[in-house]
Amino acid sequence: MLPRSFDTLFRSAQAFVFACVLGACRQSSPPVPPDHPAYFDKVYHRLDSLAVPPLQAFHYLDSLYAAFPSPGILDRTRLYDYKGFFYFYHARDLPNTMRYVDSSLDLLSGSDARKAYPQQYARALINKGEVYQYQQDYDNALLYYFRGRQAMERLDDSCTMAEYTQRLAMVSYRQRRFATARNFFGQALREYAACGPQFNAFAYVQSNLDNIGMCYAALGRWDSAAWYYDSTLSYLDKAGQRYTGDTAHRSYLETARAVVYGNQGDYSLHGHDTTRALFLYKESVDINLRPRHDSDNALSVLVKLAGLEVALNDLGGARTTLVLSKAVLDGRPSRDAWMGWTRAQAAWLGKTGDWQAAAAAQQAWMRAQDTINNNAGPVATINFPDELQNLEDRYTIELLRQRDRVKTISLILIIPIVVLLFVIILLIRRGTRRSADYIQQLNSLNGALKTENQHTQLAINAMNETQAAYLQTLRVVAHDLRSPVGAISSAINLLCTEPGFDEETRMLLSLIQEASQQSLQLVGEVMRLDLPLGALHKEKVDLSSLLASCVSTLRFKASEKRQLVRFETEPITLYIDRQKIWRVIINLLDNAIKFSAPESDILLRSFRENGLAVITVTDKGIGIPKHLEAQLFTLENQGKRSGTAGESSFGLGLVIIRQIVQSHGGNITVDSVEHVGTTFRIELPIVSE
Repeated sequence: MLPRSFDTLFRSAQAFVFACVLGACRQSSPPVPPDHPAYFDKVYHRLDSLAVPPLQAFHYLDSLYAAFPSPGILDRTRLYDYKGFFYFYHARDLPNTMRYVDSSLDLLSGSDARKAYPQQYARALINKGEVYQYQQDYDNALLYYFRGRQAMERLDDSCTMAEYTQRLAMVSYRQRRFATARNFFGQALREYAACGPQFNAFAYVQSNLDNIGMCYAALGRWDSAAWYYDSTLSYLDKAGQRYTGDTAHRSYLETARAVVYGNQGDYSLHGHDTTRALFLYKESVDINLRPRHDSDNALSVLVKLAGLEVALNDLGGARTTLVLSKAVLDGRPSRDAWMGWTRAQAAWLGKTGDWQAAAAAQQAWMRAQDTINNNAGPVATINFPDELQNLEDRYTIELLRQRDRVKTISLILIIPIVVLLFVIILLIRRGTRRSADYIQQLNSLNGALKTENQHTQLAINAMNETQAAYLQTLRVVAHDLRSPVGAISSAINLLCTEPGFDEETRMLLSLIQEASQQSLQLVGEVMRLDLPLGALHKEKVDLSSLLASCVSTLRFKASEKRQLVRFETEPITLYIDRQKIWRVIINLLDNAIKFSAPESDILLRSFRENGLAVITVTDKGIGIPKHLEAQLFTLENQGKRSGTAGESSFGLGLVIIRQIVQSHGGNITVDSVEHVGTTFRIELPIVSE
């Protein structure tokens, strides 16, 4: 069980994530200063080659940074990482480690800094989680691991994500969950292997090959462990060749090889090959006791070597090894190494006959072991990967709930719009009925007064012309309303097929669907009722943008028949009436969708030809019979046909299209083969204002 409730921890993570989403993380921060990687690369490379003591190295770096005019954020976090690495891995000083991790996070906390250095920010969060884990503050450890994982996932970078996987592997190994650790080490190995030839990726690949071997050894599968140890050495021989020209890299390669020798010594000892075990342990120690090598690993192997020498009754050699390891241990305190050394010392004292000193050493070891067991706390019962996955699942569920609330609000906002549209259509319908009554009354009056004087006749004719213009305009409006209302209907139909909505939402969607269908029916009735064009309002229009808007408007209607509208264009600017040309393209695309079979393609193109802007709409539909082509652009066209899905046709759009195109000084033609398809071609002059 965790020391603090999981719900409290989840609310902490949730508060952090949603605060950032809502803008609380957008701190006002000064502009990000430039970094100087070329200069500081040389500084750190020179420092690594000198192998000076840590405190002297810190003093050198502090004086250099103080003299440098304006180090950037990456320059400064590099210094904090350098010091934090020493305090964490060598001095085992967790408070100082946390101080430098916090310093890095403070530099990276501004929104501009996080955007400029997302990998460094994510890595700092993971580092802080790891320090909290060593401090046995498991609530905060989980929280910062979670925050680091969220930051890394947003990068969509497997190399950065590998660092997170590596930390989970190390956590699992320390908790003695060796099978889980083996899986994570394998995943991290694959992620680092995809990162390219960087030395950091190479180092982690070889390290994880060795780590997998250590997991198998801990599980008692020694043959598998030996295979991975051999694979590590083979990888160092082949892939490490490119790094031998650098002094620091050479030291690393030697150190890595020495670590594997020590692990191979364990394998040999398990197989009772004590001669080879002694040889491998000594080879490992000889290498890692050199400057700029891994003295921590050398200390661990020295303790094993001393124990083996005691077991083989080489008491003189064991004495020398114990003295040497004690000297190293005094300079680099390590609880685990001290425990091993104390046990080996007790065994040596027992074999030399100093039973009192041996008993004292054995009791000291037992007291230390009891202290370790008593202070272990809940770490052995906390499965960090599982707990982090639980936290991720809770966060995902809450995020989905938030999205559902947003969808509900959107639907609530859409309903008044649909209701308003429905009211407008009702008013149009009422106006249409009244207009029909007015026409009937005027016709009756016209028949009764026909025999009267010419003046009255002229007046009546004028009234008829006015009324006809009104009706024509009304039909144009109704015709243009049909496409957007149809698009709304198609979108709602798609939403109705989506799973995951609750009963109330589905009821609201059903109401919207019914209202949109009624709207389409009403528009159709208005269109069954003859068309002046009106004045042109020309402006400079980007043709590509206009055509893209048309495709976007009808995409739901096309998807309803599983059709694909393809779009090919080139940059052209025209001086046109945007709304009227938009109406032209919408009508042509609507017809192409209507008269094309389901799952077919429709192609909308624009290009230049002979000084003209050419727009074509091509479908693979039912085509137009030759005897109907001459009537397409006239009001006398009564050969209306239904669409491939039974859609109604009113034969009015092409009349409007021709009027609009000709009013712009253009031309429209049709080329059609029945049962094959149709292409409408519009030519518009390219003229300046």
